[in-house]
Amino acid sequence: MLREPAACAGVDTLSPHFSAKVTFMRSALTVIALAATLAACTQRADSIGAIPVSPEEFAGSSCETLLSQYEDENAKLKDLAQEQDSEIVGDVRMFGASLGSMSEDQNIKNQETAIAYAKGRVNALDIAMRRKNCAM
Repeated sequence: MLREPAACAGVDTLSPHFSAKVTFMRSALTVIALAATLAACTQRADSIGAIPVSPEEFAGSSCETLLSQYEDENAKLKDLAQEQDSEIVGDVRMFGASLGSMSEDQNIKNQETAIAYAKGRVNALDIAMRRKNCAM
């Protein structure tokens, strides 16, 4: 006849402390997964690809005009990237706050399309400047 070891005798359920730890871990994993999901809603500006823009659009422009447009587009891209990256912080803050306390005044929008287009214009301007041998 086989006997149950004394250390395991009468242990049919988990201890209340162990059960509380498991519940806490499940809650923590849920919170982490939700935070990762919210952070994934908005892409960082540097991970957004460029929309193709033809450099032929700038073929008739002078080097001075191209350089001016290039600098303007780069400044615009930098501003859009800052807005986009601050939106990620907003996504994470929304996760920590109750949805009822979020104000509509934040008015920060996802800038992915504008960033992609600005990157495409910067690339096209760069190509147009190189084709004309403009100083950069």
